[in-house]
Amino acid sequence: MKRGIPFLKPAGVKSALWTGLKYGVSVLCLFYAFRGVPFGELRAALMRYSLPPACGLIAVSFVAYALMGVRLSRMSSPPLTFRSAFCATLAGLAINNVLPAKAGEVAKALWLGRGNGRPFQETLGIVFMERFFDVNVLALLSLWFLWLTGERGAVFVFLVCLAAGWGVLTLFKLRPPLADRFVRFFGLLGGEKLRRFAGQGLAGVLDNMAPGRLAWLSVTSLTIWLLYGVQMALGVNAAAGLGLSWDKVVSVFAVSGLSMLLPSSPGAIGVYEAFTAAVLRSFGVGAEEALAVTLFSHMAQFVPVTLAGGIVCAFFPAGSESPKNPPPGLEEK
Repeated sequence: MKRGIPFLKPAGVKSALWTGLKYGVSVLCLFYAFRGVPFGELRAALMRYSLPPACGLIAVSFVAYALMGVRLSRMSSPPLTFRSAFCATLAGLAINNVLPAKAGEVAKALWLGRGNGRPFQETLGIVFMERFFDVNVLALLSLWFLWLTGERGAVFVFLVCLAAGWGVLTLFKLRPPLADRFVRFFGLLGGEKLRRFAGQGLAGVLDNMAPGRLAWLSVTSLTIWLLYGVQMALGVNAAAGLGLSWDKVVSVFAVSGLSMLLPSSPGAIGVYEAFTAAVLRSFGVGAEEALAVTLFSHMAQFVPVTLAGGIVCAFFPAGSESPKNPPPGLEEK
């Protein structure tokens, strides 16, 4: 019987094409960001930055990460331990910076499960809800930017998509039989394991649809992203001294955040530089200064948390017990 060539199998080809697309986007964005920028002037611009703004940016980043741990810890009843939530946050961010396919989100769910004796599907649902709220805040930022640039039609499309997501979750919460049918659909696609996996994941999401939990998630998510905005302000105004008005700082922050949703290499290297530098140049900032402050801000966010996450993984691992229901395909053989 013909076995075929393994790397030419359809799944392998599809995966290779997707990987090539992501890294191709990053390379093209890096080319665009660095095109026409003299390296001598770029280096001179970076050398003008002082240490205190960088330390301030890093400090604000870790305050935001700690608040992310607090947010995670209260997304379950009984609450998760802060230690496990904070360590999972750092480890997940670090893994996302070095591995593709948002592997850090899966690692975060596994960490939370092992550290608190919870099923993986439950903690994955919690992580999904956390990401869903972050996407909501990014959507609000995008609405601000699109409204500012006069793209009113795109604002309407964003609002419709956002409302549709919330409508589906609300419908599942109010009518559990509909949620059961949705879960059974997964069973038809992939069998009992996938059905159970989808059911417990969706349960983790719907558990957070209570009014008090939604209010908690809204307040903490907005605060976290406000701190991210302070990071951007420290980079463009305190470090680079660009003196941008608050509305322009918010616009730069919105574009930089949205750029990270695009398919690219881990850590959004390339797309962050291209989009953030482009919007800075649109505000009259010189090409070398725009790229310099973009690199400074990105590396101040990228390097410290990657190192911190690596330290956490090495010296503060989660509990050694396995999650009660590991994801399909991860069971011990």
